[in-house]
Amino acid sequence: MNARLLTFASLMLVHLCICFQLSAQQRISIDSITVLYTDTTQTASPYYLVKFRSFPGHSLLSRHGLIRSLSGQHHVLKSAQFDSLETKLVEYALKANYNWKCSEQLVSEMSRVPEADSVRVQVSYAEDIRQLRYCRPFSISADYSVALAVVKKKDWALFMAQENVRFADRLRTPRTEVTISNALPSVNFINALHEQYPGLQGADHVVGLKEELFDSTDLDLLGKAVSSPLAAGKLNPHATMMATLIAGLGNSGPRGKGVAVKAKLSSSDYMRLLPDDNDYFKNGGISLQNHSYGTAIENYYGAEAVAYDQQVYTLDTLLHVFSSGNVGNTAPTSGTYKGITRYANLTGTFKQSKNVLVAGGIDTGYQVPLLSSKGPAFDGRIAPQLVAYGQAGTSDAAATTTGIATLVQEAYQQEYGRTPSAAMTKAILINSADDLYTPGPDHSSGYGIVNALGAIRTVKNRRLLGGEVNGGNTVSFPVTVPANTRQLKVTLTWTDPASTETAAKALVNDLDLSVIEEAGQIYLPWVLSTFPHADSLQAAAYKGRDTLNNTEQVTIDWPTAGATRIMVQAATLRSGNTQRFSLAYQLIPASSFEWQYPAAGEQLTSGKNISVRWRTLYAGDGALSFSIDSGATWTQVAADIPVAAGNIRWQVPDVFSKGLLRITTADTIWTSPYFTISPPVTVNVGFNCPDTLLVYWPAVNNAAAYDVLGLSGQTFSHITTTTDTLLFLPKTQLTSDFITVRPVHKDGWAVALSNSYNYDQQGIYCFFRQVLADVMEDNSVDISVTLSTLLRVRKIYWERMLGNDFVTISSQDVTTDERYIFKDHPEQSGLISYRIKLELTDGRIVYSDIQTVQLLFDRDFHLFPVPAGQQIMLLSSKFGDYRVRITDMAGRTLLKAPLTSVRQTYSLKGIAPGVYLFVIYEGAKKIAVKRFIKAAE
Repeated sequence: MNARLLTFASLMLVHLCICFQLSAQQRISIDSITVLYTDTTQTASPYYLVKFRSFPGHSLLSRHGLIRSLSGQHHVLKSAQFDSLETKLVEYALKANYNWKCSEQLVSEMSRVPEADSVRVQVSYAEDIRQLRYCRPFSISADYSVALAVVKKKDWALFMAQENVRFADRLRTPRTEVTISNALPSVNFINALHEQYPGLQGADHVVGLKEELFDSTDLDLLGKAVSSPLAAGKLNPHATMMATLIAGLGNSGPRGKGVAVKAKLSSSDYMRLLPDDNDYFKNGGISLQNHSYGTAIENYYGAEAVAYDQQVYTLDTLLHVFSSGNVGNTAPTSGTYKGITRYANLTGTFKQSKNVLVAGGIDTGYQVPLLSSKGPAFDGRIAPQLVAYGQAGTSDAAATTTGIATLVQEAYQQEYGRTPSAAMTKAILINSADDLYTPGPDHSSGYGIVNALGAIRTVKNRRLLGGEVNGGNTVSFPVTVPANTRQLKVTLTWTDPASTETAAKALVNDLDLSVIEEAGQIYLPWVLSTFPHADSLQAAAYKGRDTLNNTEQVTIDWPTAGATRIMVQAATLRSGNTQRFSLAYQLIPASSFEWQYPAAGEQLTSGKNISVRWRTLYAGDGALSFSIDSGATWTQVAADIPVAAGNIRWQVPDVFSKGLLRITTADTIWTSPYFTISPPVTVNVGFNCPDTLLVYWPAVNNAAAYDVLGLSGQTFSHITTTTDTLLFLPKTQLTSDFITVRPVHKDGWAVALSNSYNYDQQGIYCFFRQVLADVMEDNSVDISVTLSTLLRVRKIYWERMLGNDFVTISSQDVTTDERYIFKDHPEQSGLISYRIKLELTDGRIVYSDIQTVQLLFDRDFHLFPVPAGQQIMLLSSKFGDYRVRITDMAGRTLLKAPLTSVRQTYSLKGIAPGVYLFVIYEGAKKIAVKRFIKAAE
């Protein structure tokens, strides 16, 4: 190692003298990046590894031909010819090797591989795979110039030096990003969307789910699975939860209802990190795919990032939705943002794609959780673009966003008769999102919280535009701004051509968005600082020209009423002569206020503490009150609350009623639509007999009746309505094992479904909850029974088996107790069997399962039955080194076997009828001899 260090030091001096004047006081430190990314051999690349004393700024790096940033200080550049001012910023400049064409994790791994060993890599190549040298490909992608190959360590430098090698990465394994226990649709306005647009349910849509297999037999996913040739072979509860969040039927209860309840689901295995084949999406009619998984933090534009950008560019209507990751408190180990905690920690290079949608998490307090992975992307782009509810992880945030995007596509198809482009779907979702924190986007929440209702209204109001630009030209769209408009928001998106692996900047075609009012005032889009320092990355957005993102957004507070123009200009087109784009815009009135939760018709659980939520731009204070008598009287919840905060906690009263909420300010009152309050209805099973099911539930105040429903096919259907809280159901009326009960209010309205119950898995059988037979110390037997119900039960009979039949040994009348015990005193050793017989009020007889005990009176062993048939059984009171032997009366051994159980059966097949001896040995000592008869057949 010392010799290598000396070689590096001497080479550094040579290169420094070539590139710039090195003062006598300057000293060179050999850090780990220097060792890994410089070369002293003929395989050195034509580029330079330059270390700056601090981040030199994007402008300087761009002037010198930035190839790749390895950290905020280390950059691979085309040129290392610096002027006198720039030289003061440089610590050293050395010839770089070709490791800049690898992921940082692969470079680190290769440094630990012994010289005689090989390594398996994923390689992106430029031309024919057959031109690759110094490797052995063992898997080649059909759709992308990517292969898996084995490379010898001794050939590594030559392998990477090939011009045909674009990028190399290690083989990675994806992992799911936290299993979520429930959903909270109100945060993203999903509940309000369902109420206001009941016709949007995802019918005729197939959504892709890339991970392991979801459980298609789950109660909420019945009939959802579409046959897929790419499906994994292993079930995963995480996949089942993601499927439920996207398209759950709600059969298990309100929490089991997804966003797009009528959508189908197609599964593909996430062990293949590259995109699925184009034909899979085209043949399956799939225009959305969810990806709730990740790898390690990967801050580079790798093979998967290129492939996903390429696929979306080819399949224009296909949108991929990724979770941002759950390592938001971690610092990246490579790239421009290396070492900056809580930023630039997206989990997977595929999330560095510019044509996909990345979703982060939000909790019930509208805060991005610490563990939700944040941006920027490797080149400073805004990612995640959106956040959705995901307090326990971003997996469910992505799934929820995917479900909402499904309904956006459905609404667009209803309005325009075709599927929107991926860029248009992104524009709709991003423009309708609710901004968080300071105005404009940020690197934690992107452009804000997904607003499902706002997205659908954007489509239904046809506030969508699109077109294409040529090099240098501008396209203009007129928009009329009404008086008293609080905000105009415009979002531009486009599907950009894929760049190349390890690109310093992913954007290829650069478009510019601006909005011009009639008086000539020009508004530019929001931009964020990309300087690699935590203070800069958390700084508020400002307005300027965006040269990084293929999403741009302009907002104007209190825009001037009248004619306004939205302008889209082609600043730079490096690929092709034209670029298509999509626009979405919003006009928010000054007086706008919308109740988010509870929404119209929402069902609340009585006694539960909830977060009441609303959306408004109103800046004053107000008071929140509720009413359970249609507004005749009001009870105050809180006073002097900042209305702009948008949420407050409320303890729902313990009632069964319709309810109202209102916020009162100095000059305005906002009253919510009606919602319902109901206690949860817990269904109990009284008995579960072959022909009849008895169920019962607690009474609900103000309920006039109860609807009983059973699962039929994929959904619940009405069985009967009863005024009682106890119901005998003939099994002929049931088509499955699932039932649910919902109360009907005395005013005639009914709540939504309660939680469903599988009556066959409650441990309740035909009148019997439990039957036990226990041997006591005095060799008496206690037979106990616990009844599941006392209804229609008249008498209990205790029965013991005698020979081949059961005989009654006692009986008693049923009282008000559920548990009964009878003590029996058998008179002989052996296996004693008992059962319980119930006499019902209608004369029917019901039997319990048989309970068997083992008894030994004043002896260690008991042999039975005598005479024996084809087998004989031995009961033992203790364990030891025991063996048994069966001999005939002449002493000939017919069977030898161990005794390994307190109750063991021995076969007598092949032994002729007659008299035999059963001998028991402990070691070599004979301890018992029993005579028995083998009876004739």
